[in-house]
Amino acid sequence: MLGVVLCASAASAQLERTADERFLFWPAESPPRPLAARGVKFPPYDMRTLRNGLQAITVLHHEQPAVSMRLLVRAGSVQDPPGKVGVASLAASLLDQGTVTKSAQEIADHIDFIGGALATGSGSDLTYVNVVVMKDSFDVGMNLLVDVARNPAFAAEEIERQKQQAISSLQVSSNDPDYVASVLLERLVYGFHPYGLPNSGTPETLAAITRADLQEFHRRFFVPNNMILAIVGDVTSEQAFAAAERAFGDWPPAQIPPVTVVEPPPPTRRIVLVDKPDAVQTEIRVGQLAIPRKHDDYMAFDLAVKILGGEGANRLHRVLRSERGLTYGAQADTEARKQAGHVVAETDTRTETTGEALRLMVDEFARLQRDRVSQTELSDAQAYLAGSFPLTIETPGDIAAQVLNVVFYELPVEEIGTFRERVQAVRPDDIQRVARQYVRPDRLSIVLVGNAAAFVPQLQRVGFTDFEVIPIEELDLMSAALTRETRRARSFESVEPFGPFVRSGPLAYAAQQVNPHAGQAQELLKRVVDAKGGIEALKKIRTVIADEDRAIITPNGRTPLPTKTYVIYPDKFRVDSLLGGQQIVHTYNSGSAWVKDLSGVSAAPAAMRDDFAATARRDTYPMLIAAAEGRLALRVLPEEGRDGEVLKVLEVSGAEFPAVRLYIDRDFRIARQSYTAGGPDGLPMKIEEVFSDYRTIDNVAVPFKASVLSNGRLIIERTIKSVAFNTRIDEKLFEQPL
Repeated sequence: MLGVVLCASAASAQLERTADERFLFWPAESPPRPLAARGVKFPPYDMRTLRNGLQAITVLHHEQPAVSMRLLVRAGSVQDPPGKVGVASLAASLLDQGTVTKSAQEIADHIDFIGGALATGSGSDLTYVNVVVMKDSFDVGMNLLVDVARNPAFAAEEIERQKQQAISSLQVSSNDPDYVASVLLERLVYGFHPYGLPNSGTPETLAAITRADLQEFHRRFFVPNNMILAIVGDVTSEQAFAAAERAFGDWPPAQIPPVTVVEPPPPTRRIVLVDKPDAVQTEIRVGQLAIPRKHDDYMAFDLAVKILGGEGANRLHRVLRSERGLTYGAQADTEARKQAGHVVAETDTRTETTGEALRLMVDEFARLQRDRVSQTELSDAQAYLAGSFPLTIETPGDIAAQVLNVVFYELPVEEIGTFRERVQAVRPDDIQRVARQYVRPDRLSIVLVGNAAAFVPQLQRVGFTDFEVIPIEELDLMSAALTRETRRARSFESVEPFGPFVRSGPLAYAAQQVNPHAGQAQELLKRVVDAKGGIEALKKIRTVIADEDRAIITPNGRTPLPTKTYVIYPDKFRVDSLLGGQQIVHTYNSGSAWVKDLSGVSAAPAAMRDDFAATARRDTYPMLIAAAEGRLALRVLPEEGRDGEVLKVLEVSGAEFPAVRLYIDRDFRIARQSYTAGGPDGLPMKIEEVFSDYRTIDNVAVPFKASVLSNGRLIIERTIKSVAFNTRIDEKLFEQPL
């Protein structure tokens, strides 16, 4: 083997010498250094709050005889009422489609006559009305802005027209791989938080929206103390504030309803394949939950993502495009919002290179977290951000957008003028810190849209074995299981993602490998629960105290670790161990976690806390109860032979519950279970737990022996010495000592 390497190196060196000789007289200078960045001065601005609570901002910009007026309402799809996703989007689309005094045509004619532009729209956290006019039409533009924002007619015929346009657009988009991949990725990352639901709604939710819903949304949130108005252009501050007072001053304030939404789920690994058999390429999205816009680490994290796949650096493009030729382009970006944020990497590739492209993308997430970036890479990303900044404040509209952005996210307006300095202040150590703190390569959400039958075997070869497959026509973002069939059935039978049309050929093979014929999941679960002791016995368990002889298995041998475990359901546990006579404590307490080791007591790192939370969710008793009550989805997988015995396989999963596979023996006891967890290097590990020596305690079957394997290697053995249910446990045990 050594000889082969040396020969290859010699040949390479010879080629290099030949190239040097060919270009002996070619100029050898380096490329010229970039020009020094010219100074940027943000124009003068002023901020005032009107008596009714409206925040008004003026920015003087006299280079063009134009004025940009942007009104931002702090309400978007996050405020959509339950079951009516799309209200904010539909309401925004109707603002310029008629007021109580003007029809849609009259509004269009009015703005066209003065040579201006008017636009309305909405997002997750906001709704906006933008008007741009020439300086001599400033008052006319302001009157039109307030009329559209304050007095929408919501005429029945316009509502129906806008609804039908939106529904038609969604129906077209539902077969577009690019759209499907993007909206599904956000759904996986955010779960049922409004950020995870389509802003524009679904055909079903849009059809359910009434005129009363739109009027109520407008009444509740379109109030001046919930608005920001930016006026930028060729006017003085006094002229701008006087116009704002005249137009908005008599609009009375009102109480703003508080925002109450579910929290985004913690980052979890979930891979969803959307099957589109006629596709010749695969859309790939890889992402995870990240930080909100106001977070102190936003700048460093944004630069880290730029290095991963953004302008100025873009490792993904270099690896997938330049080095491997797998795609025309690959990129990553961070989407930071009011309450949370996410990072998403995306590309498309030929069907036959899907597995390779996905593996490389996930590996780049791991490399960003694991390895310190070079100063050169960081400087390239900084140079792009700092160098392109002047282009973002060239026009009145650009400046207004910048100002509204910082005010909306409750950031100092002065930050706009110091943007380039703050970009250049980030160091490689900052990138390493935020990458290790926030990037979770073992818990990425992954979406693939394409010909699933053609790339399923590729995924298995490169290490992706736990995934779901859903026909594109069956995808339902409003369902926990993401399928229309499951939502209609309202049961916890296994879902057949490829659909009943599968009969033969490679697609049938893929279906057998991923998700076999449905129909037995509920009955199999019932038998497992009965073998465990029955659903009522499981529901009676409130606490567990167990003493164990445990040992850690390493290449150096077996290390005893006597352990006592305390559990209070649903979400508290404490594990006390003795390692060489020293006490080690791992504790999870309803979302927080702490540890005690040789260095003292401290809060658990975020990655460890998330692992503890996942452990609590995977606990056998609450997992079986949740599955039996239909809160988790089930799939029956092909039987497997283990140690001379054929085991049935039942997979349990949910929106916030990564898949756990239960291997069930002939007595319907859980002989094994497997799942994916994060490893110390950030890469996923396959964990398998093996159970034996079942004994009955208080009518519940308990395995007194267990072993744990990581990627096939034995790492833990344990034997229960004693176990007790429903013994009182002092909750102070779970509180972190001061």
